Amino acid sequence: MSYPAPPHATPEGRGRLARQRHTGALVILAAMTLSPQLALAQDAVAPELLCVLRMAGHTQQVRAPAVSDPHTVQGVAVKERFRFRAVLQPASPDAPSRAAVTVTDVESEPDPVVLQHVSWTLPAARPTDVLTAGAAWAPTLSGWQRVYSPYLGRELTWGCALVAAGAVPKGADDADGTVPPLTIAPAAVATAQPAGPVVRVAWVGDIMLADGPGRLIRQGGNPFAPMAASLARADLRVGNLECVVARGGKALAKPWTFRAHPRVLPLLQRHVDVVSLANNHSGDYGPAAFTEMLDRLDRAGLPYVGGGRDRRDAHRIRVIERKGVRLAILGFNEMFPRRFEAGDAHPGIAWSDDEQVLHDIRMARTQADVVIPFMHWGQEGNLQAHARQRALARRMIQAGADAVVGAHPHVVQDTEVIDGKPVIYSLGNFVFDGFSDTASRTGAVLWMDLTRQGVTAWHLETVHLDQQGTPHPASRSGAPTVSGLAPRVR
Repeated sequence: MSYPAPPHATPEGRGRLARQRHTGALVILAAMTLSPQLALAQDAVAPELLCVLRMAGHTQQVRAPAVSDPHTVQGVAVKERFRFRAVLQPASPDAPSRAAVTVTDVESEPDPVVLQHVSWTLPAARPTDVLTAGAAWAPTLSGWQRVYSPYLGRELTWGCALVAAGAVPKGADDADGTVPPLTIAPAAVATAQPAGPVVRVAWVGDIMLADGPGRLIRQGGNPFAPMAASLARADLRVGNLECVVARGGKALAKPWTFRAHPRVLPLLQRHVDVVSLANNHSGDYGPAAFTEMLDRLDRAGLPYVGGGRDRRDAHRIRVIERKGVRLAILGFNEMFPRRFEAGDAHPGIAWSDDEQVLHDIRMARTQADVVIPFMHWGQEGNLQAHARQRALARRMIQAGADAVVGAHPHVVQDTEVIDGKPVIYSLGNFVFDGFSDTASRTGAVLWMDLTRQGVTAWHLETVHLDQQGTPHPASRSGAPTVSGLAPRVR
């Protein structure tokens, strides 16, 4: 899938952005000037600017009538994370016709960091260029644009069109998301002929063993039981451990904190062979609890990736061998809070800084036959990967990854094949309670066949989570139900 390539920020803006990655909301400044022909033509339709904004399922409109002084226009907040400022300025005979959009970080004001800048030169507008009431709305001026905040893990999608003053074109006021879904070419299942032994790997998404699943285990139950027979068919099982397993520590001040009792470890080890700690909940109870978890995992003999006693340990390359095939699994997180990141002298998780990720992949290539990073990324609730995920996935494949597997959004996202290598952006939840919507209670098991040459086949098996967060096969047999593309769930 390709995206419109927005121009980069100014060097000054990039420098300030690097110094202020901790900040929060963004601003979009849109300055639109019309051609003298449009301003002076007798038959021109009096226009205004209509923009549609969307973020995390939230959609709103911004209308900007023509004003002579753009400095008088105030921005519009978008869910308290973005600010969108749209200006439509009548042209004077000596002013060229142009349009410009600038994306900045609002929390750094009055010295905003520029994240995106897009500009256009507008031709003489004809009445047909201006949408009227009853016309189908589309972002005819800008097309759909996407701007991503790497420190928030949030993406804003926006588009603008010129409309007749007061006109409401069809579809502009839809509340159910006016951005058309991204179209991904169907990803064919890999069909390379196996050469040598074949290792079957089962990847699962978020495993949270506190709260409901923890209570079930305390009462003698097993949240893995309905999927146990299916998972037993794998030579290797990998999952994202979305909680800290410890007795000590103190809950940090954050919206959700998950700590599971150590009694869950024998059960976890029975059904999962490798866990990733690179997520936004491993540090929920502080560094002491995180270190306690590392000690308990080491004593249990349960391998982990994406976490360690210092930065070097967190980025340690874990090579697992099955049937003579050496698989390097790497774990990276890019979801706040970043204070969970391991440092030179303190424990924590492996952070997803691009150059570090690419370096680790290149190093893993020297130690293993197959290299697969397990990413904690993406936007919660989005059924499709955003631009940041797609761009980083391509760089990882180019650096030598044989596939990319992801989690965190709590829903199954789309898949893509890049240079013949599969990218599964999010597997959704596997063991996790507290969700009521169908999408968050629908996960996937990724089945992947590996040889020394890489991935030879892969498919997704749909699972459904009950109210207690226990996964169940989508079919009684537990057979794979989806091939190539991730299931589209709502």
